[in-house]
Amino acid sequence: MKIELPKESDYEGVNSLAHQVHELHVAWRPDLFNSVEDAITKEEFDNYIANKQIYVARNREKILAYMIIKLKEKKHQNDKMRYRKIVEIEAMCVDQDDRGYGIGTKMLEYAKQLGIENNCTDMYLTVNEENKDAIRVYEKFGMRVKNIAYSMEIHK
Repeated sequence: MKIELPKESDYEGVNSLAHQVHELHVAWRPDLFNSVEDAITKEEFDNYIANKQIYVARNREKILAYMIIKLKEKKHQNDKMRYRKIVEIEAMCVDQDDRGYGIGTKMLEYAKQLGIENNCTDMYLTVNEENKDAIRVYEKFGMRVKNIAYSMEIHK
């Protein structure tokens, strides 16, 4: 298995994985997510490649997983908060047929290494509380809950 920037010809495979994870979000949060055919548009995909923000794990030609990573700087106007440079995993999906083989952990290791190479201070991601398998992977990797967000629908 190798992790690399995808080729333009990988769009369908990546979009298929993005659709898998998107439909989980639709099931978990129908108040937020609509079911769509293209979870990642071709234009978004091309931008991610151009900006080196998307990576795939592949075994020969089969795409096993993808992740979208963004590097963000948090500069503050005062001394109350420390400077941070964050490698943020915006999205990650391991093909449902390939889960349980350590691919997610390898993707996290890759993201962490990119963070080290770019002098990042933190690695960050969000996960739906229903996604118990992903939470186990993140916690086993060493990540910990740092924030909890609450929400509710308001009906008239």
